[in-house]
Amino acid sequence: MPTPPITLRAATPADHDALRAFDARLIAEASLPGATRADLARFQSNFTNAALADTNPNSRLIVACDAAGVVCGYIHLQPIHDEVLDRDIGYISIIAVAESAAGQGIGRQLMQAAEDWAREMNYPALVLDVFASNTFARKFYAKAGFDEDSVRLRKPMRQG
Repeated sequence: MPTPPITLRAATPADHDALRAFDARLIAEASLPGATRADLARFQSNFTNAALADTNPNSRLIVACDAAGVVCGYIHLQPIHDEVLDRDIGYISIIAVAESAAGQGIGRQLMQAAEDWAREMNYPALVLDVFASNTFARKFYAKAGFDEDSVRLRKPMRQG
């Protein structure tokens, strides 16, 4: 069965509610020692809202739409300063694909858009963060050519 056509375009404020609807999917596989589901939901909501409010002219918010114009994925890209290289690099703060659209190549198209943006901006690297517990996403990123460059360790502290 052929893959339905997907269009990538800049997001508009009219898309924001649709993009917020991806929050639960973004944390579905997430777990952190000492963090509750409510903690993760609050984190993702705040993170998404910050991405939607980003006014940096070098940032990009791109949506993937199906033939009917329904948003089936999105990516937020922003420059960040890399302390090791001492220069700006590209950062994928969010990439999400609707569960109903998984396996249709939308994630790969969004990642290609990220790489195109990073090259356009002349960034020497493109980075992202992923929850260690999200094995599906980690495999996707490895297949896309991303290597681990650091690991954060967490130890919950007992109070009292």
